Amino acid sequence: MRIFLTNSASHLQRSLRKHGFEVGRVEYYAFADGERSYRLKDGVEGELAGVVGSVLPDPQSLFDLMALHQLARENGAKETFLIVPYLGYARQDRPSRPGEGSIGVMVVELLQEINPSHLILIDVHSDLIRKALGPQVRELSALPLFAKALSNRPPDVVVSPDAGYASRAKQLSGLLHSHPAVAVIDKVRPRPNRAVARSLQGDVRGKDIVLVDDIIDTGRTLAEAVKLVIRGGAKRVRLAATHGIFSGDARERLSSLPIDEIFITNTLPQTRHPKIHTLDFISLVRNALQPHPHLETEQIRD
Repeated sequence: MRIFLTNSASHLQRSLRKHGFEVGRVEYYAFADGERSYRLKDGVEGELAGVVGSVLPDPQSLFDLMALHQLARENGAKETFLIVPYLGYARQDRPSRPGEGSIGVMVVELLQEINPSHLILIDVHSDLIRKALGPQVRELSALPLFAKALSNRPPDVVVSPDAGYASRAKQLSGLLHSHPAVAVIDKVRPRPNRAVARSLQGDVRGKDIVLVDDIIDTGRTLAEAVKLVIRGGAKRVRLAATHGIFSGDARERLSSLPIDEIFITNTLPQTRHPKIHTLDFISLVRNALQPHPHLETEQIRD
């Protein structure tokens, strides 16, 4: 299986090779007016071909993903995989005001419309988007990575920052041998990127807790949650979130709080920070693809 990377996934090249994937070469060329041309420099005829790329705020990232998939199909790939580490626009899954729309649903429908043999997503933000996923789509969860990272010192309580993520908090608890309790924060969101944590359902006094979420963007939601559990008497606080966007001063905002550790994955490129531990999600992809009948087992190795 040969994998091609869009610019939004170029940071994954080393990890993919480490896990036994062959990374193909892509040539980009820009015309004078900025139009982009694409060329696969390694052949895919009769092979499995994968394209890895996140959907970022810049729509070019989505177009790049679709364009490389088109090249793989036109150049004779037997089957195609689309692997989308971070699915942007998933927070726009429904209109909240007159004149808005379900842009996130549109994005995932576009990815399915180009008809990849398989589409792999990592921790999709929205249940509404999950309902729009067809049979060729598989969503992978980073929770096993967090469970492994926390196993040496498991928390007493897993805390969900809102009711919508409570089921994932319960799943993480179930993956830990100690089966910690689960607490849920009641919050309201008056506007985008702003949440107010109102109350905590569960006991955290004197407890080692981990707050689990799918996205850290501005960090304001989790900062509010951290303040609430600290007021509730939590002894030790850690965070675990799949996608680390860290917009603006998010790292500084969270670092200023009494947080011991932050676990994220490398779905998006990260910079080093003493409190942040980056976990490699490519192992999830490797395990998901391992049973595929057309994969040579020696290609996917530890």
